[in-house]
Amino acid sequence: MTMRRAMRDGPRVIALCLLFSRPLTISAWAAEFTPLDSITFQLLTRGMSTDLKERYREAIAQDPVLRQAIFGQSATSGSYGTASLGKQDAPPPAQALVKKDTESSVQRADGSGVRVPVGALDQDLRITVAQPDAGDEPMRVRQAEISKLQAVSQPVEFGPAGTKFRSPVTITLAYVPSVVATRGIIETALKIYYWNAATSDWEAMPSVVDKINKRVSAQTTHFSSYQTMGPGTGVAAADVPLGFKAAYAFPNPVRGQTTATIRVQPGLADSVEVRIYDLSGRKVHSSSDFRSLGAFDDGNGLGQQFTYEHIWDVSGIGSGVYTFAVVARKAGEKDIRKTGKVAVIK
Repeated sequence: MTMRRAMRDGPRVIALCLLFSRPLTISAWAAEFTPLDSITFQLLTRGMSTDLKERYREAIAQDPVLRQAIFGQSATSGSYGTASLGKQDAPPPAQALVKKDTESSVQRADGSGVRVPVGALDQDLRITVAQPDAGDEPMRVRQAEISKLQAVSQPVEFGPAGTKFRSPVTITLAYVPSVVATRGIIETALKIYYWNAATSDWEAMPSVVDKINKRVSAQTTHFSSYQTMGPGTGVAAADVPLGFKAAYAFPNPVRGQTTATIRVQPGLADSVEVRIYDLSGRKVHSSSDFRSLGAFDDGNGLGQQFTYEHIWDVSGIGSGVYTFAVVARKAGEKDIRKTGKVAVIK
């Protein structure tokens, strides 16, 4: 069997092996012809009976070689793109009996949970907050990749699965800020997505991002599997070299205000430092207190860039033109420098 034929006939070969209960044949075939990244679960199972689809899901879950062949990656990673959100890192499940006439919350240790208002339930219900079953994980992974979505939270399943409510409940998912900062994701664009099992696809929900507590919330009238994701470049931190794209101060000039913001886009840096000098060359300010905005599009035409900013208190500074000098550092790379000017008018 040639590679071209394997790519062409792969779906039928796998389906027939499953039909005749030959998982070892699947592994042998997959090991010889890998990776078949273009084969998706939907294409493979199109036209199959429900029973055969379930057997296929089970085969994927139990056979790492088959997962690698079809999806080009391990299906146990629990992540989309290359963000590390492994299932082994998930907190223990949470559960509680929720009374229909009492507003209640059920929450995991990481802050992911659900708030149920009075009147949402027809009867008392034991609600669980846990990890979804691994059987559909390869398909969820693939669909997120097709949609160019980056996961920033653990997948969460609220149960009992399929529960419907009389009025909306609020679900909250905690997300990993380090993933947001290093995967090229705009934090304010994060949304909770729910897995629509009927269409085998992720659907975005109107969401509210809490940047302080690093959580995203959304309202729903049913239980499903959910995950916080956002559009991103998927560029790994190690692959982003230092190199200034922009460095500027605003407002400029500073008039009638007590602060100025020094914003820089140096790539992904370990640290950023600024020193500010007056026209005589005297240093009037220095600091390494920069806040990371992650991958951020500030409208300067450069698109998403790793962005850092520092707030400079000018309340004790006289009118004049000042020069700021910024140094960005990253382990294993040479320091880079950028200068600019900012005017202060009192």
